[in-house]
Amino acid sequence: MRIKTKDLTKTALLAALIAIGAFISIPIGPIPFTLQNFFVFMAGLLLLPEYAALSVLSYVLLGLVGLPIFSGFKGGINYIFSPTFGFLIAFIIGAFVISKLAHGKTKFTEILIALIIGEVIFYAIGLPYMYVILTKVVGTPMTASKVFTVGMIPFLIPDLGKAVIAALIAPKIRRAL
Repeated sequence: MRIKTKDLTKTALLAALIAIGAFISIPIGPIPFTLQNFFVFMAGLLLLPEYAALSVLSYVLLGLVGLPIFSGFKGGINYIFSPTFGFLIAFIIGAFVISKLAHGKTKFTEILIALIIGEVIFYAIGLPYMYVILTKVVGTPMTASKVFTVGMIPFLIPDLGKAVIAALIAPKIRRAL
């Protein structure tokens, strides 16, 4: 695969937008409401799969080396012990999968289905990670149902809203690019 400057520029731009999305944060328990997953959706919809994953991976690595670009203006290697770090891992995989599924698609429903599958990946990785960190590392007594109540239920409607908006605007942005 030949690397193009335009692709790397878009990759870096989306990594920066994911960081900005982390700064837009409303704390509502161990997982804050942010716009990170919206920009991960956009990375998956606007970039080829490898670049979509690279965009999120770049963001995560920059945060792990100490830049305060995670939610709450946090950063550093110790963030791997944060209850939300599993979602960051999931964002890398989810961006790749969203791009694979949505690449070349123009129908709203096909794009939305790809985003919903991406969101399922976010929860499938993020929630078990959150459970392990909260129960084994932090020592918070937590049941599986409590993890769903705290880490998923409050986010379902907002996440669906972000997916709908991304599915509506990404084809227009893609055409403009």
